[in-house]
Amino acid sequence: MTDHIEQENDFDEEDQRVLFLESIANGLATLSEASDTPDGVRSVSSIFSSSDVDFASASWMSKLAEVQGWLSLSEDLPLTGGERFLQALIAEFNLEPTDLLAPGGVNPPLSLRALERLNERVEKAVRLQGNFLEEFEAKGTNRATATQSWADAWAEIDGIEEVVSPEPVTAKADVWPIYQLTMRAPNLTPSYQRGDVWTNSDRQSLLESILRGVPLPSIILLRTGPSTPHEVVDGKQRLTAILRFVGKHPVAKQKVAEVTARHKDKRFNEQGRLDDLGKRNLTDLFNDDYPAFRRAWKALEGSPLKSADENEYYFPFKLRTTGDGGLVGSYLEPLRGKYYTQIKAQVIDVAGEQTTIEYLFEGTAQYKIPVIEYTKASQAQIHEVFRLYNKQGVHLNAEEIRNAVYHEVELTRATLAAAGDADPNTDVAKISGSLAGIHDLDRLGEALTDYGFGGTRYKRTKVLAWVISVLVHDTKEKDLASTSRNIDQLLIAIQKNKQHPLADSSTLNKLFTLLLHAVELHSAHDELWSDQFKDGGKGAKWQELQLVGSLVGIAMALAASPDDIEDRIEANADTIRTASEQAEDWERPEKTQTKTQWDYIAKISKSLLELLEIDPDQAAEAVRLQFGTSGYASLQRMRIEPKS
Repeated sequence: MTDHIEQENDFDEEDQRVLFLESIANGLATLSEASDTPDGVRSVSSIFSSSDVDFASASWMSKLAEVQGWLSLSEDLPLTGGERFLQALIAEFNLEPTDLLAPGGVNPPLSLRALERLNERVEKAVRLQGNFLEEFEAKGTNRATATQSWADAWAEIDGIEEVVSPEPVTAKADVWPIYQLTMRAPNLTPSYQRGDVWTNSDRQSLLESILRGVPLPSIILLRTGPSTPHEVVDGKQRLTAILRFVGKHPVAKQKVAEVTARHKDKRFNEQGRLDDLGKRNLTDLFNDDYPAFRRAWKALEGSPLKSADENEYYFPFKLRTTGDGGLVGSYLEPLRGKYYTQIKAQVIDVAGEQTTIEYLFEGTAQYKIPVIEYTKASQAQIHEVFRLYNKQGVHLNAEEIRNAVYHEVELTRATLAAAGDADPNTDVAKISGSLAGIHDLDRLGEALTDYGFGGTRYKRTKVLAWVISVLVHDTKEKDLASTSRNIDQLLIAIQKNKQHPLADSSTLNKLFTLLLHAVELHSAHDELWSDQFKDGGKGAKWQELQLVGSLVGIAMALAASPDDIEDRIEANADTIRTASEQAEDWERPEKTQTKTQWDYIAKISKSLLELLEIDPDQAAEAVRLQFGTSGYASLQRMRIEPKS
């Protein structure tokens, strides 16, 4: 019986190997077919088919080497194949030496785990290749922009470390009627959440989907206690739209209460008009007749409610006036252009039952929203769910995950708020106490926007976190990981060590004060920087590597020589400009691999300090003395020696 089980397991493993090899061969063949490639990715010499990928010999390695540019590996695999190739492949996936099998066994001599990792990488490469080709060929985007999108997508994938918590996940998946989410609104603004970024069209589309019975993606909540509201981990924009539509957003309720109290002597009749004998106040109008509330607001406040006011106060919004979003048919057409209070009694057909719209949103209707509720969770457990969501196609990016997973770290909250990506309705000092008292802090986020990094999906937060990690993260003689992992490793170090210098609020206050002044200096002296740093010469948007490298250099110079930094810039402006336009070290690398990126940032920051006549080692020491740690030595360790 035992022998039979062993044979069965061997068969299953062998069968799994065959499936992986077939998938890898198909993927490599697909990667070879592209006629256009991102900048820095070499075209194959000739297209090959999956049958050309021969795993029974060593020839498969040459096929993988030919298309490896599409895989965005941290280092090039040797073109010669053989033992060095296999060892490099194992190292790339952070596997053990035992994952390279002894010769004479199976072909290729890779463990099942190694094949699985390779297959995952190839599958992702095929997907991102398709995205690149669609953007470049179908949408007509220029190659530089399409390349940047492709590189950003790989950065997001590589930034999500697969951290698995060994404890059971204490969460449950359920479906809730909508009223469970509106009866006691969850906390929409935990410190790690961004502001309301959806457009009115986005909100209308969501509500039209609900009214048509379209299932929604899961909302992820964290239960904080028996009498406190849940925290929204994922799904804030959807919940905000629902709460606004039905008039139950907490900010709206508070604002209406304030205005009602200010006009407490004003009463309204059943038609919503001022009437001393009326039985309704402003709050009643808001809940029962929003158009009448808007008329009353104008009469009492002296000015009409504008759309900007309604967005600021999170007041209700209308459905679309057209059928573009699917409001068609006898049930749904009458809803067009209406507020919730105008259609509550309307009967519609949703999820196989006829119900009123009021019962859909405030009763136990058949239509429900999937909810993942954590009853107790560590950051690692939440991280694991985010990671699985990404594998299944939701594709949260590295910054969205980071801000949820590490929100307890003060540096995370401070970076989010300083970059301008936190909820704009929440005071910065409440999100991060370490930022209190920093004058004109909002100019930091504005400058990042002017550089071309908007608030979409924490883009500004990513750039600022990147600069911080380069400036202060000492890896203790270990190589720098990918951009996102380097940021994560800094946050983990702070999370694990309460005595870490960057866990101290006063130190963080000094750090963000320095960063604000560095960004102001950097952006005020546009004459220093070559147009090639911005969209390949178009000047509209800074490229990330150039911005990070030059910002780090300016920040270090400011830390080392704050009293005469303006004089140094003025005296050396022409030399810096010439270097940014002509120096070989300042030319952006063609390849977007991790090591070439770090090498470039290291060269830019060091060169800039030297051109400002500041000793880089002394600048690094100045950073260490002020913030307890410096990342300069770790960064310079990533310099690539020029080939002879």
